[in-house]
Amino acid sequence: MTTATPPAERRVAPRRQPAMGALFRLDSDDGPEIGLIWNISRTGVSMLRNEPPAGGAKITGLLETMTDAHALRVGLTVVHVKKLDTGDYFVGAHFDHPLSDEQMRPFVA
Repeated sequence: MTTATPPAERRVAPRRQPAMGALFRLDSDDGPEIGLIWNISRTGVSMLRNEPPAGGAKITGLLETMTDAHALRVGLTVVHVKKLDTGDYFVGAHFDHPLSDEQMRPFVA
């Protein structure tokens, strides 16, 4: 019997639970496109979206909190996109520049 080896850890920075109401508002000519932040780290973010961006796409937008009205403009590179059974998409992306602790503070629980 062969035992499967667990996959290597690829995360560069620990992931944190986002603050309630944390979202990513994508810059778009087609109107507001919003992703609900699933987790966040200094180097990237995972979010739920109803429309999938292309893998490898460079996108910009605002990390926002609905409750405290904090906003931070960021650039992202889409690393992976997975369609969920609900019809939504799970999107993982790297920030163009790592966030400082101060920049991240409003967006974590």
